[in-house]
Amino acid sequence: MSHYLLLLISLTVASIASVITYFISRKKTWKSGLKVYGIILIVFFFVRYFSYPDQARNIVGLIDGPFSAGVNFFALIGIWIELTLIVLLVLYPFFKLNIIKHLIKFVLTPLFLLYLGFSHFSVSMQLIGYNEEVLGWTFPHIMFLVTTALIMYGLFLVWKKDYSFKLKKEELIRLLIAIVPVFLASMPMYSLQIIFGSQLARYKVVDLSSTHRIFIYISIIVPFLIYFGLYKKDEESKRFAMTYLSLVTMITFAANFYYLDFLTPWSWPIHLCNTAMFLLPLIIIFRMDKLFYFTYFINVFGALMAMLMPNYNATTSYTSFTVIQFWYNHAIAYFVPLLLVGLKLFERPKMKQMFYSLLAFSGYFILVIILNSWFSNYATGVDFFFTNSDFIADKLGKWARNIFAINVSFNIGDLNFEFHPLYQVLFLLVYVGVAFAMWFVYSLGYSISDSLVALRFEQKRIKLSEFALQAALNGRSKEEPMEADSGVKLELRNFSKKYGRSEHFAVKDASLTVYGGEIFGFLGPNGAGKSTTIKAIVGIHTITEGSIFVCGFDVEKQPVMAKQQIGYVPDHYALYEKLTAREYINYIADIYSVTNEERQKRIPYYTKLFNLEEAFDNQIKTFSHGMKQKVAIIAALIHEPKLWLLDEPLTGLDPDSIYQVKEVMKHHASKGNIVMFSSHLIDVVENLCQRIVVIKKGHLFEPIPLKEVHEKTTLEQYYLNKVYEEKKDE
Repeated sequence: MSHYLLLLISLTVASIASVITYFISRKKTWKSGLKVYGIILIVFFFVRYFSYPDQARNIVGLIDGPFSAGVNFFALIGIWIELTLIVLLVLYPFFKLNIIKHLIKFVLTPLFLLYLGFSHFSVSMQLIGYNEEVLGWTFPHIMFLVTTALIMYGLFLVWKKDYSFKLKKEELIRLLIAIVPVFLASMPMYSLQIIFGSQLARYKVVDLSSTHRIFIYISIIVPFLIYFGLYKKDEESKRFAMTYLSLVTMITFAANFYYLDFLTPWSWPIHLCNTAMFLLPLIIIFRMDKLFYFTYFINVFGALMAMLMPNYNATTSYTSFTVIQFWYNHAIAYFVPLLLVGLKLFERPKMKQMFYSLLAFSGYFILVIILNSWFSNYATGVDFFFTNSDFIADKLGKWARNIFAINVSFNIGDLNFEFHPLYQVLFLLVYVGVAFAMWFVYSLGYSISDSLVALRFEQKRIKLSEFALQAALNGRSKEEPMEADSGVKLELRNFSKKYGRSEHFAVKDASLTVYGGEIFGFLGPNGAGKSTTIKAIVGIHTITEGSIFVCGFDVEKQPVMAKQQIGYVPDHYALYEKLTAREYINYIADIYSVTNEERQKRIPYYTKLFNLEEAFDNQIKTFSHGMKQKVAIIAALIHEPKLWLLDEPLTGLDPDSIYQVKEVMKHHASKGNIVMFSSHLIDVVENLCQRIVVIKKGHLFEPIPLKEVHEKTTLEQYYLNKVYEEKKDE
């Protein structure tokens, strides 16, 4: 066949594609036309790809090909460039990412045009369809020309849409970074074999040798590198990266197959890890959740086990096509499903999905057993998922081989069926059991992912808080209160708190002002939101909406300075009980930068007041509940806080201790400080507080002076009215 006729065929196909693209883009959109073009391109590529076995995989060394070593090398590079370019041209209209366009325009266009100058037609076509016994042009050669014409037309479409040569600095950096992973992912599996030949044959990748372990380490490290490279990206960038990776992997894996293979079912990729190569692109492109969870629970473990026990010849060099393809494909089957969950492209599975996946696997397993026995009548070595040979049994020892030797055989017509029932049942049970155990490994991965996301969120929050604080202070020192003239005052401004993904607020739109010199009571039933509010004031809980100010310091934007103003006694104290009371109080004093001179005055005062002088140098673990509560109170007061917050401080104290705590409250407030406490003891609140507020189901009522309460009723009756009688209004 003449070169002119081949050129005419390829130009005709490209013209037809251009006409189709033009009419679709006129009736719909330009992107729609590009999508149709992409589908035409990939169809022609696959027709060519499966029309003749890829002979390049049989070339062992550059000098063994049909041409000289240099020409063979350029032919290999051309095949590599062509595959990368085809996949990017196909994906380009489906993703709104400039990086795809930049790769096509500024990297692959010049490489492809440069490659065409190195006798592209006469080298790559013959390398792919190389056969010493067949001379002249073949169908794959014609299809090669057709796909080349379609590629040229695709480049024209991309440049026609944007013919600018400009690249911003950040776009250039992203482009340079993207080049390496893009080309590594699309590398033909026979590249190392052709380049290095069998020079490195002494290094074997079996039996956990040093080389085998290096391959395992690489397979574990690579997904972490991909994850850290992508986890900050937007969802579309993540989806493109995973789609590209799975698609080029499927294409390079398909180099094993020829269209005649599909006429012999025993040649189909039914082996579990082989099916993953074809399933992953479909799962990602069409977002097939149910099929994804099957690969997630079944393929990941299967691929991991295969990497630990590779099933190729022990004498095979690690540069060979067989070894590289085995490791590349199994590594993809192992880590891509994990990445898809880690990058949040698919939701984390639940136990129900695992159960259904294992049911589906059981069905697949039974089918494979039947197919193995059936197809063994037509071909030797049929062993999908290693259920038809002693490959795995041999690695486990004599006992496993003995179990495998138990077989059942019968004939159906001319066909013989042989099974190993005990071995195959145990195989299934062990696989299912280990798959359940893998759930704990996944849980660990989830925890790591959550920690990274939380850390990233916290870093962003801190940066935003810093910017907001600098703007609000307008040049003033960070140690100054945001509201300079606030004085001793606690303010809640439309404060709301919601936990996690809950739809309900624990506290909603709470506003409150408490002034210096007040002892303020905070009342409400259990679960009303008292502790939530107090913990938000001291910075233990984040603020969902609104703001809180302590002496002019914003609790959210100035957390350290706000905490310096607060002394907090929680409802459940947590002390370092192996320390003595003195050591613990000094430790807290160090945190708040209390001077030695101030400690010498305050520590003796409080130890005498609370009758702790004799026990103060004993370990806290020897103290009673009341004594520990007193230590917690001293720790909260050692730095003379402007705001003293107590959450149920009198619970479990004896009458003497209650009296002492009440006296300390009065004394602290008399110095112009705020004392605010929650309590269920109505009489204590009534005797101590100037004002109180009631909280019910996260909603604050209007604060009220106790004098106004006493003019109408008792505090107990007022509280009961607010909490119970107003249910009628709900």
